[in-house]
Amino acid sequence: MPQLDWQQILSQAISFLVLLAILRRFAWKPLLTMLDARRHQIERDLQQAAQGKVELARLQEEYAQRLAKIEDEARSKIQQAILEGKKVAVEIQEQARQLAYASLEKSKQTIELELAKAKVTLRDQMAEMTVDAVERVLRQKLDAKADRQLIDSVLDDLEREGARG
Repeated sequence: MPQLDWQQILSQAISFLVLLAILRRFAWKPLLTMLDARRHQIERDLQQAAQGKVELARLQEEYAQRLAKIEDEARSKIQQAILEGKKVAVEIQEQARQLAYASLEKSKQTIELELAKAKVTLRDQMAEMTVDAVERVLRQKLDAKADRQLIDSVLDDLEREGARG
């Protein structure tokens, strides 16, 4: 069995304890401080990441709400435009009806005026022809046969003038 040297074991134990004290004083505290700082930095980064996720979720929700609002406004404006278009179409149709009615009334008045003029002209022509016929009858009052020929002549003249006019 090997022999233990108590002096050497004791000197190594004391050296180890001195080294441990020196390391604890000069290396251990700075190492622990650095590890604590790193742990705090990691915790802050994780908190910021969590806050970022929360903020991202909030922004996504806000974006979705804004998008829905914009879509609603767009639908509303489209509906307003459709209603306005229908209103304009109704107004145009009403104006067209009024113009057509006015044109029809004007045409009726024009026709009635032309008809009245034609009646007056026809009456004047009939009166003139009657006067001509009476003049001829009075000028040629010979007998019934001559009267008949005269009337036939006037009627032929009327037919010719009617065919021309």
